[in-house]
Amino acid sequence: MLICCQESSRVKPEKANNLRLHRHQITNYMFRKSGFTIIEILIVVLAIGILSSTAIGTYSGAIRDTAQRSALDKIQTFFQSCKNRARLRKSDVKIIYNEDAKSLTNPDSSTSFLHVPELYSKSIPKIIEINKEGKFMINGKKINKLDLLLTIPGGKLATITIQL
Repeated sequence: MLICCQESSRVKPEKANNLRLHRHQITNYMFRKSGFTIIEILIVVLAIGILSSTAIGTYSGAIRDTAQRSALDKIQTFFQSCKNRARLRKSDVKIIYNEDAKSLTNPDSSTSFLHVPELYSKSIPKIIEINKEGKFMINGKKINKLDLLLTIPGGKLATITIQL
């Protein structure tokens, strides 16, 4: 059962404004387009670009430091093993740098060999001697440390210091 009440055929002015406002909101809602503007997309792309460039810089620095530390550890371990060999055998040991093979070798031992492609050939002496007390010498002069240049990723040179 439907009951209809009609108070007046005229709509009050404040209700008419509300009715128009309500129709306007409905019309806007129905025809509103969803999505992102080009400005919003550009801002997001710019933010991603800035963050990724920062991350790449940090990552390449970490790789460079790791390569440098790895080469330092390999060379230091090789020199320490040659020093121990000289002390234990109570005989002089020679370390020869082979520029063509980019390697350090002890000619008296077939197991004392170190391939170091990162080593910059002009920074290392061709022959390093270790006397039976374990002292390192170059051309008869005693040395306590050795400064070497390494080629690190990116083609740059880095200096490492090896305490002997």
